[in-house]
Amino acid sequence: MGNEADSQVRTEKMALTGYNLSDLRERGAIVCVVGLGRSGLAAAEFLLRRGLKIRGLELAMTAEMQDAWAPLAALGAELITGPHPTDALAGCGLLVRSPGVPAEVPILEAARAQGIPIRSELGLAASEVRTPLVAITGTNGKSTTTAWTAHLLRSAGIPAVTAGNIGRPLAAALLEEGKDTVFVAEVSSFQLEDSPELHPRAAAILNITPDHLDRHGSLAVYRALKWAITANQGTGDRLVLGPDVVPSGGQVVRAEVVRCAPERTADLTDALFPHEGWLCHRSEQREERLLSLDALALPGPHNLLNGMVAAALAAPLVPDYAALLGGLQDFPGLPHRLEEVGRIGAVRLINDSKATNIDALRVALQSFAPPLVLIAGGRDKGAPFEELRDLATARVRHLVALGEAAETIRAAWPELSSETAADMNDAVQRALAAAAGKGTVLLSPGCASFDMYRNYEERGDDFRNVVTGSSRAAASPVPGKE
Repeated sequence: MGNEADSQVRTEKMALTGYNLSDLRERGAIVCVVGLGRSGLAAAEFLLRRGLKIRGLELAMTAEMQDAWAPLAALGAELITGPHPTDALAGCGLLVRSPGVPAEVPILEAARAQGIPIRSELGLAASEVRTPLVAITGTNGKSTTTAWTAHLLRSAGIPAVTAGNIGRPLAAALLEEGKDTVFVAEVSSFQLEDSPELHPRAAAILNITPDHLDRHGSLAVYRALKWAITANQGTGDRLVLGPDVVPSGGQVVRAEVVRCAPERTADLTDALFPHEGWLCHRSEQREERLLSLDALALPGPHNLLNGMVAAALAAPLVPDYAALLGGLQDFPGLPHRLEEVGRIGAVRLINDSKATNIDALRVALQSFAPPLVLIAGGRDKGAPFEELRDLATARVRHLVALGEAAETIRAAWPELSSETAADMNDAVQRALAAAAGKGTVLLSPGCASFDMYRNYEERGDDFRNVVTGSSRAAASPVPGKE
């Protein structure tokens, strides 16, 4: 996106230029889907199965895309690959834009000039949801909160699934799930650019810190996009806000607001907060203790926030908060996010491979009782590891450094006992030796994974595989040896 004025004008035009799928179908209009990644493919199938004509546009088709497109082509979908020709919009009555497609590409500018409505796959699908829609946005914590909310609902007997930015497109989930399913959607700022009709029954904004500014141009535009999640909410809806999220820039909030606060204060009305070791809820009528903080499923202050938001989102759909307590205690978490992958004797091994920056590493260090044995390193993003020097020195017994940033991190924390490992297997073995049979071994790299792996998932999987192999070896000694 360009500047804030352009963003506002573009949003107003989208809101004024509506569309109706039945009308498009009756007119024989074509829906152009730009970008055929997971989201675009789901949108194309969703519309095809509703009798719409589809034209897919993709600059660079991969073999995987080709395989996924083949059954859609069999249903009559048209495909244009490579640079988009000037007549690609001929007969088009609606354009669905995939999240990865920038707003300034010529085909989108041409669509705007022709008055063709532009929608995201998520916004398109959300308009077809007939059960209460729950939607979560924010800079950090979206995936865990989305998964936890769906888990709470299922634990209370309500069929619920996750969708959106967390993995499965909402359009695909709508095709595959039953009519009574509640959809809990993770929503990114990219998706909110083109979702003017989005109307969640319960929505959350976890936090807003600078992110994706290369795409959105400024923090003000990014913030406005996050707040767009509540634009269509009314008095019968719920908006859950994280501790530092407050309306600014003229946002009008009509929904019931529930705050998730870091502590109990006198000015809180409808809110969840920790107090004296308990998770508490205060309404206008009363204040009640819900659950001991020690019983919460996931560790760390950030997961306390995630759990509070998930409970506040699920609460309108269940009889009372008591129905959610079991799910707050047994949620397994998501892979690669402070995930316990094994125990070897009295040593817990934690996979936090998703920690690709120092902010995430800071949270991880605060989430477990010291002393820790930390495995950190990877491709350095130029992060100031010196900022964590005092925290690391206070909480880490020993550092096993890994990858390109190994010596950078060791130099940033000179007081800390440390060594460098050759690879993940070597790192785990060194960490277990340093743990000496007790405590926590924490993989929280604080760096990108691309020096040794394709992504953080592959790095976390490698850690898990080494740990489970180590666990099997520990449980099954070599014959003839103790």
